Amino acid sequence: MVRATEFFSPIDHDKTIENAKEVLGNYWHHKRLAQRTKIALKSPAMDGMPKSPSYGNKAEDKLLSHANELQYVACCEKAIKSVELEKYRIILTETYIVSLNQRKPWWLIAEKLHLSKSAYYRDFKKALLAFADWCELVEQPHKT
Repeated sequence: MVRATEFFSPIDHDKTIENAKEVLGNYWHHKRLAQRTKIALKSPAMDGMPKSPSYGNKAEDKLLSHANELQYVACCEKAIKSVELEKYRIILTETYIVSLNQRKPWWLIAEKLHLSKSAYYRDFKKALLAFADWCELVEQPHKT
């Protein structure tokens, strides 16, 4: 059953859910990159030999990349904390934010929240939509 607000909404909910899954699915990749040791600026090595001119600033690029990874992780975590319903926060945290070796299968999360399989998956989709509303990394395309 589709709610009237979802039916008349200009946002494509299915595509938004896919985009939210992609952003959260990449969370641990970005978290590992963000946990690298900070890049230290070094003095250039001069050997006196002629070289072709280098373009770009590699040290600056590394610092920007590190800052972007930190921002990605912080944005995902802040968006999950901003979701209004606690059961949605639990579903998202247990599914995506908890480390891989401590993750629970869906049925244990559903049992913890006292949900049936269908209720769990319905709430899972609603949690992803709520996350997408808070997270600026998730694109919310309009229906065509």
